[in-house]
Amino acid sequence: MRKYRKFSGEQKARIVLAVLKDSNKMVEICKEHSIKSTLVNKWKDQFESKMGQVFENEENKETDRKLRHYEHVITKITTQNDFLEKVLVVVR
Repeated sequence: MRKYRKFSGEQKARIVLAVLKDSNKMVEICKEHSIKSTLVNKWKDQFESKMGQVFENEENKETDRKLRHYEHVITKITTQNDFLEKVLVVVR
């Protein structure tokens, strides 16, 4: 049974970036790491399809922060509203 080597995400990224910098050296890069070009192409496709997520993470943090703030404000207003309704019932 053949054992496959495991590449970390960082190793894959470095190899893909090297290929993206100079695609003419893909054969040399594959030989250097003893991997097939089809595997590098697969990693490259994965990289290109997910590279936008690198920047979305920061945007999501800001959106989450705003959402938590608005939830807090809504909770506070709802609590105040409930209190005022009870006071109004007692006054009538």
